[in-house]
Amino acid sequence: MSTVNFARMTTDELLRSFAETAKRAGTIFSEDKSKLLNPQRRTLVPEMQALGAELGRRRPIEKLRQLFEDDDPDVRGWAGPQFLSVDPDWATATFTGLCYNLSTREVLAWRDRILRRAPKRPRLDEMTVPQLVDRFVDACERCYGSTRFLTDEQGGGPSMKAHNKVAGDIYAAAKELNRRGELRALVPLFKHPLITVRQRAARYCLPVATERAIATLEKVAATKELPESSSASWTLDLWRKGQYCAFPDDLKDVRV
Repeated sequence: MSTVNFARMTTDELLRSFAETAKRAGTIFSEDKSKLLNPQRRTLVPEMQALGAELGRRRPIEKLRQLFEDDDPDVRGWAGPQFLSVDPDWATATFTGLCYNLSTREVLAWRDRILRRAPKRPRLDEMTVPQLVDRFVDACERCYGSTRFLTDEQGGGPSMKAHNKVAGDIYAAAKELNRRGELRALVPLFKHPLITVRQRAARYCLPVATERAIATLEKVAATKELPESSSASWTLDLWRKGQYCAFPDDLKDVRV
């Protein structure tokens, strides 16, 4: 480990040293995996920990965000876990972004979108069919993000408040289309690039486009991508047992 007295360094010097050392130490996100096998890493890791501890003690949040947005994945990979207690929103967004090949700001934008509810006007019963389809897609996209880009503390997760609110938006748009006899408007979404859109559209279209909906749900189930794959399998199982119900009277009884 370096004998440098990090406490005597300026914050800017610490930031530069943190970034430079992180690039040499590497992480599981390294483009060059040989960094992880370099014998020198034994001394670099405790050095990174010491640098992180000193920066964490000073808590220069705005400057730390330069590390969260660094172009190098190793810098971000070290910064996320090291500064979780200092700047939890940005730190978790950084780590999540690395996992999903997104920038920190892209993850933060996802979070803002998920937590922002759909506008109250126009009401669903005032919307055209294309508008309802757009509302359905938007809610599905936010639902996808809620299972990937929110932590439990931020209201995320399949069983948490934010996810359930978004799932309710999906349900409401589909129910309005069903009321008008326009569920087939969701059939083109079977080819949507986002898995949540495909899964939800097929789920609600089982009574009106059965064969295509079943084929879509089977493909989703085969991806093993959670939670959509398990939800698709569950829906197919209910359908085959004759227990499927797309629009129960009480939304609280809907498994999401």
